[in-house]
Amino acid sequence: MEYHLTKKTLQQPGCVLDTAAEQAVDAEFTLPDYCPDVEKILSCTLDPQLYLSNVSGDRLSVEGASRLRVLYLDGEKGCMRSYDYSVPFSQSLPLKESPADCAVYVQAKPEYLNCRALSPRKLSLHGAFSLCVKVMTAAGQEYYDYEEEDDLQTRRDKLAVSALSGLCSECFTVQEDIPVNAKSGVSAVLGYRIGARITELKAMHDKIMLSAELKPELMLQCGADRSATECMSYSIPVSRVIDCKGADENTVIDGDLSVMSGEIRLMDDALDGSAVLSADVKLCFNALCFAEEEISVLSDAFSTGREAQVRTAPFTCRAKTRCLSETDVGKAKVEPDEEIGTIKDVHCEKLTASSSVSDGMMTVQTKLRAGILYENSDGETRYVERDANFVFRREIGEDCMPESLKVSAESLSYRLTDSQGLELRAELCYRMTLCGRVNGAAVTAVSADDDAPEKPADSALILYYADSGDTVWAIAKRYASRPADIIAENELEDDAVEEGMMLLIPTA
Repeated sequence: MEYHLTKKTLQQPGCVLDTAAEQAVDAEFTLPDYCPDVEKILSCTLDPQLYLSNVSGDRLSVEGASRLRVLYLDGEKGCMRSYDYSVPFSQSLPLKESPADCAVYVQAKPEYLNCRALSPRKLSLHGAFSLCVKVMTAAGQEYYDYEEEDDLQTRRDKLAVSALSGLCSECFTVQEDIPVNAKSGVSAVLGYRIGARITELKAMHDKIMLSAELKPELMLQCGADRSATECMSYSIPVSRVIDCKGADENTVIDGDLSVMSGEIRLMDDALDGSAVLSADVKLCFNALCFAEEEISVLSDAFSTGREAQVRTAPFTCRAKTRCLSETDVGKAKVEPDEEIGTIKDVHCEKLTASSSVSDGMMTVQTKLRAGILYENSDGETRYVERDANFVFRREIGEDCMPESLKVSAESLSYRLTDSQGLELRAELCYRMTLCGRVNGAAVTAVSADDDAPEKPADSALILYYADSGDTVWAIAKRYASRPADIIAENELEDDAVEEGMMLLIPTA
């Protein structure tokens, strides 16, 4: 006979795609007529833009463009100029299954870019970026329980777990006009970087209230003769209500906000003709929502009347999900190869981070590549990149491990220490998801042979002295007795017994 077990399902995050692919970028172009000739290339940057990430059936389609920006000195007045050139790309990636609902995480990380001037007007660029993609969906973790009372004795483990209660993915656009001080005489945008960070997340009635901040940083060309530069940063508040079925006041929200694409243009105000900076930014918000609950998992069984075959399978799930966001300020020294006269711009060009855990302490190693634009003592404009290392430590406890980590540079400032040195002051934001794991075995089926003889009882009562590590369950299973009968016969309070304790074991 097959004992009828009650199947239950615990919702957990499932991954239907987790991959990274390198995408090559090759371009050769001639500057348009309105751009002066190139005298000297200062820097070239690769900024991948994501326009679309769409799941259809069992495939994910990603479309975008590699924006190549060249910062150079012109051949007329020696002024800084910039020119952007875009190379489109697309990817179609297979999924393990066709998810009904999913959260799509797509990130494009520039790897390298080389630029060569073939002539004063013709440039050749070669580089690559990594396309990192993860698609998460809901996956059911099955476990069983048994409700009937007969000869089958069962043991249940009560587990505190984090169940996936909801997930969502939404892309939206933020458009904002930023007034420019008329006295600055801004004539062109030489370069910009756009960051985004979550400031607050709240869930209520199947909705998530997102509060965030956009942080554009710009290098502007000023003055009628285009000889001056000015670096500016802004803060743009963002508020959004996002549908997420299953989210409520008790939900733990693992949220992620990323900049897919962005453009900042210098325009004239239609009313008074003053200059404004028009920002057009596409953002993507993904969230996994977790509810803390207790479940009862059937972990062992035996029959008091006949030999039973018990099949088990590994059971693992997440527990104690926590989402933290912390800011830390670090300092590091870097040195260009020559004497610095004037600093024009210092910015974060690239950021990488790795983490390790030991004795409940998490250590994050962060490498920040700083781009430094400056004039040397002879008045010549230079650009160099230097790496700075930062260390962040936080106690997370013995029962937690980092599941995800995202590090962003909130601000980067500097001071000259001597003629050739810079001290960088980086404000780094660490956004991390921590969770524990529950591992064990769960019963999946119990069967017995109806024709097999019943277990013979040697006596109605057995005298037993408990060994070290004994439990009522283990003793009952050994002698085919009911655990409840042993507890009642010996007036015990629970499953625990002490070594050397004399117990009466009913077997009839």
